[in-house]
Amino acid sequence: MFVLCWTKSIKGGEFGDPWVMVLHKERGWELPGGEINESEEIDVAALRELYEETGLLGTALAYDENLVDDGIVVLVEVDDTPFPEPWGSADSSIEEVGWCIEIPSKLSWDEKELSRIRGHDWSSSSRFES
Repeated sequence: MFVLCWTKSIKGGEFGDPWVMVLHKERGWELPGGEINESEEIDVAALRELYEETGLLGTALAYDENLVDDGIVVLVEVDDTPFPEPWGSADSSIEEVGWCIEIPSKLSWDEKELSRIRGHDWSSSSRFES
């Protein structure tokens, strides 16, 4: 089982409501994420993967197990202000990290899959308890 982070900024509305993606050296652009460790909670795995790949800290708000095959997508909110320049990652398999307002080329997955996540109504998803 794996987890993907749909990461948005609380300040993103004024910037076109961007989301975070990472450029994997071999696969192309994808959402931050990875394997859920044994006995690791979904929200903890998502926040760990987000930090390892992007350096961002956030709050896991909701999750949905029906958006990708064999995986869970977690809605994560960060307090960072989106900006147009990409930045580096501590993960050696990631070339760069960036805020996106459009689906990038050199995408790791099918564009329909990312569009499904992008257009998802998170109000119908399971919420994490605070």
